Amino acid sequence: MLDAFTKRERTARQCARLAAPVVVGLLLGLLGPFGTYELLPLLPRLAYWLSVVSLNWLLCDLAIRYSATRVSAETRWGSLLVPLGGSFLVSLPATGVVHMANTLAGMERSASLLALYWKVLLLCAVISVAAYAWANRRRDDEQTVSPEAEGDAAGEGLSLFLERLPGPLPGRLVCLEMQDHYLAVHTTGGSELILCRMEDAARELQGLGQRVHRSWWVAQDAVVGTEREGQRQFLQLRDGRSVPVGRTYRARLKQAGLLS
Repeated sequence: MLDAFTKRERTARQCARLAAPVVVGLLLGLLGPFGTYELLPLLPRLAYWLSVVSLNWLLCDLAIRYSATRVSAETRWGSLLVPLGGSFLVSLPATGVVHMANTLAGMERSASLLALYWKVLLLCAVISVAAYAWANRRRDDEQTVSPEAEGDAAGEGLSLFLERLPGPLPGRLVCLEMQDHYLAVHTTGGSELILCRMEDAARELQGLGQRVHRSWWVAQDAVVGTEREGQRQFLQLRDGRSVPVGRTYRARLKQAGLLS
């Protein structure tokens, strides 16, 4: 039953992910910025903006993922530096996309590629910030669960998670840590790597712990204290491990009594 729910959830998430650039493209097609309202009729204008936004949205998404590996979103201004850094990285290929779209649409070329570049950079910045905020909002929504649903799914979810392990759980579960495409399962008896997404593991282990960082999940009963270093906060775990707390998770952890 949980597998069917997961498939439906993934389908809904993919549809929502596709809906975002379509909505933005339609809106820009109706508004006709950068002179496209005067240069193109309605249908060609909608097709122009849908194609430009969709292609550049994909490029921005890839650039944001790369930028996120270089700039931590948990640092000050990280939530802006990550998408803006991605938009800067993708601005040159995105300019090529817009230049090609202008040519295919039969519009007059810009006075210079430099002038076109600044317009595209602005467009990419808007797309990147919107895409990043959209992804973060959906991530937070997916991690919010009611106490009733949490209790019903805990046992079945734990069983599914344990099936991912090559053998019995060696000790009590302490935390999970993302390591590239693998998930490190840390227990009181040691650690082992499994091929699993953090999102899937956190969903299966709802009710037993919480996601505290984009790369960390901790078991509720493994937390023994907290620590602060300047603006950064950490959870101290039973095995002596210090786990960072992401800014976007702090409010929920305070409600759960894990942070003061």
